[in-house]
Amino acid sequence: MFNRSQKLAALICHGDAVLNPKRWLAEEASDLAIKIADLDKISSRAILPLAKLVALGETDAKKLSLSMDIDESKVDEYLEALCEFKFAEKTWNGYKTTQTGEQVFEAIAKRMVERELFEVKSRLQQLEYLIKAVR
Repeated sequence: MFNRSQKLAALICHGDAVLNPKRWLAEEASDLAIKIADLDKISSRAILPLAKLVALGETDAKKLSLSMDIDESKVDEYLEALCEFKFAEKTWNGYKTTQTGEQVFEAIAKRMVERELFEVKSRLQQLEYLIKAVR
């Protein structure tokens, strides 16, 4: 009974720690830094504006800031880093991704999808076990 109660309490209190895409992004970017030059020189948080640039196309820092709910000065900092390492480039209308930036995005996105699928399957198994224990 005690073990079951501990597992149920962990589910209720720490469920968001199990499924944590922000932590996964940092881990996956760090892991890919071995294969992708200069990826280790930017913050994993800079991947967020890179992803938005890929999704939205050419856009400015203000629009990126609003779409991600991140302070514009931080977005500017991330964009500068992305440009410095040729993952994005400045244009007349704001910024756009480079071919290298799109490849980085694709590699990270693929890893994130695989990771989330793995984590969700694991979580589902835990939940199925717990529901049997509760019944």
